[in-house]
Amino acid sequence: MDETDVALCRLLIYNSRMPYSELGKVLGISVQSAHRRVQDLISSGVIAKFPAAFSGRAYRSTWVLVHGRSEANSVNDVLDELGRDKEMDMAMVASGNYLYVGGAVLDPGRVNRFTSYVKKTARLFQPQIGMVYNPSLMDIDAEAVVYPMDLRIIEALRDDSRRPVTDIAKELGVAPRTINRHIERLMKDNLVHFAIEWYPQMSGDIVTALHLKVRHDREREKAAAALVRRLAAREIITYSFSDRPDSLICMVWSPSLQELNDLISELEGDRMYDEIVPHVILNARYYEGIKGTAPPVRGKGQ
Repeated sequence: MDETDVALCRLLIYNSRMPYSELGKVLGISVQSAHRRVQDLISSGVIAKFPAAFSGRAYRSTWVLVHGRSEANSVNDVLDELGRDKEMDMAMVASGNYLYVGGAVLDPGRVNRFTSYVKKTARLFQPQIGMVYNPSLMDIDAEAVVYPMDLRIIEALRDDSRRPVTDIAKELGVAPRTINRHIERLMKDNLVHFAIEWYPQMSGDIVTALHLKVRHDREREKAAAALVRRLAAREIITYSFSDRPDSLICMVWSPSLQELNDLISELEGDRMYDEIVPHVILNARYYEGIKGTAPPVRGKGQ
């Protein structure tokens, strides 16, 4: 991959229905080039799927990240076993048997149950637990409504979020404008997530989870914004935590270990962090979790 491929994947992580014309415009490349790059990423196995699912806001769920070094004999067996939990969302394996396990927990009262299951199953040594900060869940109101037609549309898009609206309309027996209206509202209200299942390790490049501890005299939001500006095209996604305001975990792309080392040196020079710890990602696993169930339907009709 190159920086354009990484930027392309980042755009698709947040909205995998983005048209090729818009992808090209944002990235400063032609429509044909955007299409070719996506197809190349699919062929290489970096992009495996374009899933569609209702978001945490639709389920009123809490996204929890548990991470730590596993003392299990077989990490692959751990990944299989983790999938038995109905609230499991994803797991990543990093160097040194370090695991990142994320789950969408439907009831805040079940967070302890989920974290205990992960710690026991993965045999994590002194794991850390964080509630991922999600501003879209902070303003839940009566307007965030899921209708029966929404369920049908997302089910039709479930395994291919890039399906044309005309195909969905024909399958469901409604007008294309009806499909467009529902999708636009779901996206506007942050009730749906059109994403990608991606495996950057298939490219042979390096993806690293950088653990950053923000200095006590720095504000988290400003530190996160400065981090994204510093990383530019190398930043993939950054996690902040509502219960750990001094902690950030940033997934970054590097074409080589030397560039990763240079990046860490640059961040250390910013003097915004007390600690920077890298973990190179080796593998990832995605689970159906709560996405296999319908969120509460609060609307009537279509």
